[in-house]
Amino acid sequence: MRFRSYSCTVLGSLLLTCSLYGQTDNAALIEHLGEFYAEDRDENFDFTELAERLEFYRQHPIDLNRTDGSELRELLFVPELFIGNLLAHRHASGRLVSVYELQAIEGMDLELLRMLIPFVEVNTPGSLSEVRARELLSEGAHDLMVRYGRMLQRQRGYAIRDTARSRYLGSPDRMFVRYRYHFNRDLRVAVNMKKDAGERFFSGAQRQGFDFYSGSVYMRNQGHVRDLVIGDYALQFGQGLAMWSGLGFGKGATLQQVAKQGTGLRPYTSSNEVLFLRGAAATIALKPNLSVTPFVSWRKLDGSMEHAADSTQLVGSLGQTGLHRTPSEAANRNALQQWVYGLNIQYARRRFTLGATAFRTEFDASIKPRPRLYTRYAFRGRSLWNASLYYSGTVRNVYFFGEAAHRIGRGFAFLNGAMLNLHHRLSLVLLHRDFHREYHSFYNQAFAAGSAAVNERGFYSGLAYQLGRRVQWVGYVDVFRFPWLRYRVNAPSGGMDMLTQFTYEWYKRAKASIRYRYRRKAENAALDLPENRVVDVNRQQLRIDGQYTLDDRWRMRSRVEFSHYRKEGTPTEIGWLWYHDVIYKPMSSRFSGNVRVAMFGTPSYQSRIYAFENNVLYAYSFPVYHNRGIRAYVNVRCRLQRKIDLWLRYATFIYRGVDEVGTGLNASTGNQRSELTVQLRIQFD
Repeated sequence: MRFRSYSCTVLGSLLLTCSLYGQTDNAALIEHLGEFYAEDRDENFDFTELAERLEFYRQHPIDLNRTDGSELRELLFVPELFIGNLLAHRHASGRLVSVYELQAIEGMDLELLRMLIPFVEVNTPGSLSEVRARELLSEGAHDLMVRYGRMLQRQRGYAIRDTARSRYLGSPDRMFVRYRYHFNRDLRVAVNMKKDAGERFFSGAQRQGFDFYSGSVYMRNQGHVRDLVIGDYALQFGQGLAMWSGLGFGKGATLQQVAKQGTGLRPYTSSNEVLFLRGAAATIALKPNLSVTPFVSWRKLDGSMEHAADSTQLVGSLGQTGLHRTPSEAANRNALQQWVYGLNIQYARRRFTLGATAFRTEFDASIKPRPRLYTRYAFRGRSLWNASLYYSGTVRNVYFFGEAAHRIGRGFAFLNGAMLNLHHRLSLVLLHRDFHREYHSFYNQAFAAGSAAVNERGFYSGLAYQLGRRVQWVGYVDVFRFPWLRYRVNAPSGGMDMLTQFTYEWYKRAKASIRYRYRRKAENAALDLPENRVVDVNRQQLRIDGQYTLDDRWRMRSRVEFSHYRKEGTPTEIGWLWYHDVIYKPMSSRFSGNVRVAMFGTPSYQSRIYAFENNVLYAYSFPVYHNRGIRAYVNVRCRLQRKIDLWLRYATFIYRGVDEVGTGLNASTGNQRSELTVQLRIQFD
């Protein structure tokens, strides 16, 4: 067995010497994992948490000889079936002697290996329990980052002086301050401070300076305490039906994203102002295979407050943006208080996991959605209990997973699935879900076609086939139905999501892919039709993407994409996008950066196209391309000193045939919309 390990080491060294210089970087991984989230949810999600997580494990690789799999799950792209095989291999063969021994583990392919190599090692760092307090102060690493940005054109909301009108109360400046301290991987301190454009700074509702403050202290592997967080934290259990806060993805072009990989308790480090808990939580090992996680949270939430006839306070809706720019947004800031407390218990033994979660959510005011037919079964009241039971396990080449959740008193939700390695080149994923219309959880992020796992039934099936060393095909079909009404859908409805993608690689220097995606959902018909009825909305996308590595400094990337939108009663729309990227990233140089030039044209917002964009460190986005025009941006990184880095980014949209960009308070005169971002990072010991 050990001979096989050394053989794999030699083979891996020879095989990867010429291929791993093109390892997948953080930006490519974020695009890989997050693009479907942006397209399907029609929002620009904050990827700070994922970017920071990937960067942390690049600097502090996961020790393959110590991990229990939880750190590998945090990477999001590592299949659960492979994690189980790795732990079984280590149990049977002992410690790994090299990261290249991973090639001997079933479920590993070159693409996964190339993605994983930068984040793993086989060293064994010392434990935090062996370190004195003076060493924590003298030997720990500090990281301070300050980011400033603003739009260069003046928007309408800043020009209004009439205090009776809606307007932006603050300046157009965006500011973000981030501080991190860590000692190995066993102690971390995180602080975030954020001000969005339009928000006040040291005035009005923001008298304390920044609009959003977040912080946490995280310790791990301290005796029976596996994880401990004081401050802001995230909990991720099961498949996300009951408790899943923080970062969460679902459907994607990689099949392993279908099965969520719960990481349990982790510190919350994102700049997103909504998806987290605040208080204290700990994961305690009662036995080697049995752990409990008690948690308690108290925080203030945004909400639209109303008063009933008896002067009772009611909340029409909870805020989901974290923006406090206008008088109404500022009035909704911290409008109600939320308490969350509960317990998770989990049994994990090698390839099998069984867990249960129960928690209660309380508010200091009653939530009462506006009376609409589609909100008939929405949550109402001041408190609710949630409970769930989840499982996962591996039997031979099959990984199975699932969760059953209950809103105590009314409403169930079920999700079950399996991943099968039918052949070393062929994988199959199956997933069934049934979410009752009365089910509700405030921390619900399960796999779903809708915005939440409620009022939905569906079946997903996907295949991945490695035709050879150079060609891969991925495809899936997701068929779903909504038994009750939804927003802008005044009848029960259904839909389908289908994708097929071919990828071809040339000796790790070049890659080309072609993707077709078809989506069908229902919406209320256009108002000018003779009756208000529900009709199908069809969206189709065709993408051709190519990238080429010239050498260890220069890479090129181009994409052409077409979108097709059709809805009964409205004109059919066809949109297009073309862009070309030039990426300069030498191994040792003070300067690096990338440039994009894009051209696009869509008849309206309905035929919009999303495309991933690089930004300064930890800032990535999927902006929407619509209307007609040109998009360009340039990112430059300069290493001023060994641990001092400066980033500059300029990005602009130039639209054709318009005199005004944007709508409402966001509108600005002219046909251009430009942004400038400056970021400084200082690291010190």
